Amino acid sequence: MNYDFTNRAKMITYVLMGIGLIAVIMGFVSGSHASWANLLASNFFFLGIGLFGIIFISKQYLAQGGYGVIYKRVPEAMSQYVLVGGPIMLFILIAGNHHIYHWMADGIMDDQSEYYDKIIAAKEAFLNKPFFYARSFIYVGGWMWAAYALRKLSLQQDLNGGIIFHNKSITAAALFVVFFAVTVCTSSWDWIMSIDAHWFSTLFGWYILAGLWASGAAALILFIVYLKNKGYLQAVNDNHLGDIGKWMFAVSLIWAYLWFSQFMLIWYANIPEEVTYFQMRIENYRYIYFGMMLVNFCFPFFVLASRDAKRNPGFIVTVAIFILLGHFADTFIMVMGGTVGAHWSIGFVEIGTFLGFLGLFLFVVQRSLAKASINIESHPFLEESVHLHH
Repeated sequence: MNYDFTNRAKMITYVLMGIGLIAVIMGFVSGSHASWANLLASNFFFLGIGLFGIIFISKQYLAQGGYGVIYKRVPEAMSQYVLVGGPIMLFILIAGNHHIYHWMADGIMDDQSEYYDKIIAAKEAFLNKPFFYARSFIYVGGWMWAAYALRKLSLQQDLNGGIIFHNKSITAAALFVVFFAVTVCTSSWDWIMSIDAHWFSTLFGWYILAGLWASGAAALILFIVYLKNKGYLQAVNDNHLGDIGKWMFAVSLIWAYLWFSQFMLIWYANIPEEVTYFQMRIENYRYIYFGMMLVNFCFPFFVLASRDAKRNPGFIVTVAIFILLGHFADTFIMVMGGTVGAHWSIGFVEIGTFLGFLGLFLFVVQRSLAKASINIESHPFLEESVHLHH
């Protein structure tokens, strides 16, 4: 059964993308500096959710897990955003570089220039344009290959049966996991942490990973519940939902632990070049900064602590929506804090840009779902998944 990407659903995505386009145009008319930062924050957020789709599929193959087989088409569809969001990210990095990255400013690494910065110049071996762009193309190229290859092998397995394509998928998943284990950290250093080029954190890569994992699990829950309510994925039961809820719950705790570890150690040490990062955000983004921490940790902790709550569609959908908004707020603060600083705002441009990327993401996922049967036809663990916990 293929997903019916109705005209109404398409219209919703077109409207959202139209709002986004208008917001971006208005942003560039009023000032391109903040607009490039808005583009980076929104695309990075949804690109992370797309990457979660690849991670989720890969871990299922490598761990020989069966619980996610019945709804495997959903994370596959989510992963296809990487094929769109990846090139968009490269465009943003190339076209908007001087508006986002202070270390790319002319003369900042030239000791004869009035703009010379000794601290940034000391990082020139890593923070230089040729190496930066080469790394970025490698990241995006590897992720796009994994998204394409795992989707293609999955469809071929349904078409031909057997375990040949399953074994090929395991190989592809293994290659991706090794590649991603490195690039999830280095890409977060390059694209997000280097916005504040004077500052660094050894936990930052894992912090970003936990955030995209929690956001991806939340998005996966929303898609599954939506599809089930539309008459698809009828074999999905409370046990499947509960297992994804456990992921969302557990990773939210990991994210909170990393947030606390990164914040408290730096704040307590009170070293000027390190604590400035948090001081600026607390002074200028106070309510969003601590609010998103409460939403991303306290809300799932208290609402989803019980087993029954993780299996209740109403509870888990509500938490998933709040987690998505909370983690976008986290991404927004990380990007805007280092680009526009205290001169930030939340208005039509910011909200519209987010809605535009949301529309693009929904369009890509739904179009992918419509191209192949949502029901998995051939997989070694299909029966195990259908009869999960029965």
